[in-house]
Amino acid sequence: MNRPDLRTPWLRTTALRLAVGYVLGYAVLLGLLLAAVSWSSTLYVDARATGRLRAERDTLTEIAVRDPEALAEAVRNRARGAVNDGRFYVLVTADGKKLAGNLRDWPTEEPIAIDGKVHSVWIEEEVLPGKLFDDDALLPAVASEFPDGRRLLLALGVRQAKTLQSITDYLGDGLGVAVLLALAMGITLSFAIRRRIDTINTAAMEIVAGALSRRVPLSHRNDEFDALATHLNAMLDRIQQLVRGMREVTDNIAHDLRSPLTRLRSRMEVTLLEPRDGNEYRHALAQGIEDAESLIRTFNALLEIAQAEAGHLNGNAESLDLSALAHDVVELYAPLAEASWQLLQLNADVGAKVEGSRKLLAQAIGNLIENAIKYAPAGSTIGIRVRRVTDAIELSVADCGPGIPESERERVLERFVRLDTSRHTPGNGLGLSLVRAVATLHKAQLVLADARPGLLVTLRFPGHPQGWSE
Repeated sequence: MNRPDLRTPWLRTTALRLAVGYVLGYAVLLGLLLAAVSWSSTLYVDARATGRLRAERDTLTEIAVRDPEALAEAVRNRARGAVNDGRFYVLVTADGKKLAGNLRDWPTEEPIAIDGKVHSVWIEEEVLPGKLFDDDALLPAVASEFPDGRRLLLALGVRQAKTLQSITDYLGDGLGVAVLLALAMGITLSFAIRRRIDTINTAAMEIVAGALSRRVPLSHRNDEFDALATHLNAMLDRIQQLVRGMREVTDNIAHDLRSPLTRLRSRMEVTLLEPRDGNEYRHALAQGIEDAESLIRTFNALLEIAQAEAGHLNGNAESLDLSALAHDVVELYAPLAEASWQLLQLNADVGAKVEGSRKLLAQAIGNLIENAIKYAPAGSTIGIRVRRVTDAIELSVADCGPGIPESERERVLERFVRLDTSRHTPGNGLGLSLVRAVATLHKAQLVLADARPGLLVTLRFPGHPQGWSE
């Protein structure tokens, strides 16, 4: 049998898709944030530069209006050492001759609007005073023209803009590195999750192939995958238990029902071997019906045990008084006990409430009483007791019969198991099996003990049942 490869291709794993999605979202978010910071910072720097240029222009314009001859001297004074502050000046005549400033000449790379407003102006490298930039510089500048034709250009080399650009570049590089690291982490996470899932898939395929004892291995991390593996293993244990029970039932049916079916067939064949009168045929049919009823009771008991073990209730769960239920069952079986010269004695506390199926609990109590009637000697008393203890409610049935050896008490709870001392009594060996299934369904503990003499069977129900499922 070729085992299919259930491993998901790496590029199609959910972990990788989620990682890539988160990385892309993270990158877009950081990119937008970086762009917003850069844009707002640029606006702030441009606003400060514009304000400084306008203030300097207004000051020089005021000097020119007050004393035109003092303008050139004012420009010279301001230009001294202004390069270190990133301030550039040039004052030229109407015909373009330089009068003052630290720029070597009026920039000519492109026309400059002389309107008293701040514009970004390209200033040639050869016009700048020294090697300040790698190439031509685009600087915020304002140009003014005076009535005598002289022109004044003020430019500002914004150091904050350079710093901001450097920071922006660093942040962009950091964003790229962060995206790569996040993608690497996503790939690593994808491989890790895939390994854990492949472990579960491998175990599942081995179980499908027939290895019902295989379980999902647990790690030391105690994470959500271990929680999932624990639940899966619990489910597999339950399935294996049910499959084992089904196999046992099948084997037991094949073994224990062969005899009554063979006996029924043999009786009918013997009856048909020769002509008989009506009474003989009637007697043979009556015996056949009795055998068939025994088989039907056995199958019904097996069905009820299977339903109880599977966790199904015949009717809705309800809160019921166990004492009242035991009283009704005792009244039902009292005539049977009297016919065997026995006495059923009930001692029950008031208000012993449990939650469960009335029909299944009544059947379990009835099975215990019926077993006690079978094995208790004539003239004895069978005690049924319902009592409330600290954290539970107990129902017990005690008889004076031969009892069950301690070494056999676990085995008699299995299907079709009958001890040698009970072979002469009618029955199919399913009574205690049904009681155990009902007890398990109701979260109750079934205990077999010595009644000195006889057998004491106790059902211990939790006072506050939890985890009830229907």
